[in-house]
Amino acid sequence: MRVRAQRESGAPARAAGRRGEDPGRVWWMRADHPLPLQLRRGQDGPVRIVAATPATVLTGFRDPAEVAQDLETLGVYGLADVISVLRRPDRGEALLYALGLIFATGRAAQISLARRVADAAPGCTGRPALTRLLGVARHHPDDPGLLVTTFLHEIRLSPGEVLDVGPGAVHGMLTGRALHIAALRGRPITVGLSLEPVPTQEVLQRLQPRVGPGRLVPGVGRGGVVRYPSLRGVSLTQVSGEADLEAGGEADVVALDGPGWVHTDERAVLRAGQVLAVPAGRLRLGTGGRIALVESCDEGAGDVLS
Repeated sequence: MRVRAQRESGAPARAAGRRGEDPGRVWWMRADHPLPLQLRRGQDGPVRIVAATPATVLTGFRDPAEVAQDLETLGVYGLADVISVLRRPDRGEALLYALGLIFATGRAAQISLARRVADAAPGCTGRPALTRLLGVARHHPDDPGLLVTTFLHEIRLSPGEVLDVGPGAVHGMLTGRALHIAALRGRPITVGLSLEPVPTQEVLQRLQPRVGPGRLVPGVGRGGVVRYPSLRGVSLTQVSGEADLEAGGEADVVALDGPGWVHTDERAVLRAGQVLAVPAGRLRLGTGGRIALVESCDEGAGDVLS
């Protein structure tokens, strides 16, 4: 299991002491500004987002009729067909057709529509999804993914909260920092906010058009130690303060929101965001904030997502 920490510059930092070149399972997502919207393929499985700081995540489709109201409020030329489709009685079909229409035109037409949407948003007060769109437009004014942000629920995570995002669910971070955990790194499909062409057919084939926000994962805790059900053979434990833990195999320790330390044969100090590979066996963790232990476990044991 390889862990990658993302530095502010965007360059990957290797985990200390890691052996081999196994596929990565854990990495940082940063959102100093809104990150690209993405979805994962079914074969890549779900991901789990662990908030290191207060974080805002977009995921899970809103009711398409409510999205239609927001888009109608914009009063932008070129959205009539999208609005009409969103009002179909079958909500899943409505979402698929609407997204297909947004990305069916050429890049020049998509950028032109995004600019008209960004120009209209300041006049639409009192509608949270459009206020959010305006904030995203400051960073991505020409991107057709602006419209996709109105389709999604906004979920605000407190430090330490854990969110599950299933395969085929569009998701992206707006603010904050979080640890992104998956059994496989996979190849995410971009759905906007990157100005890269959207692979429309692949998005529509992989998309799961379910309405409803993402689901928080409950943990079981005692004395500053919170354990979570495993995710496709990867388990997560969060520690506040100090704790003795047993790693069943090679694992990775991540200092989430502040400095921490790990004691195995010797003591190692971690900065916030730093990752350390540790061997199987007994270890002691300590931090003034939160520190995470991520390790491989028996495939399927305690999985909470299909």
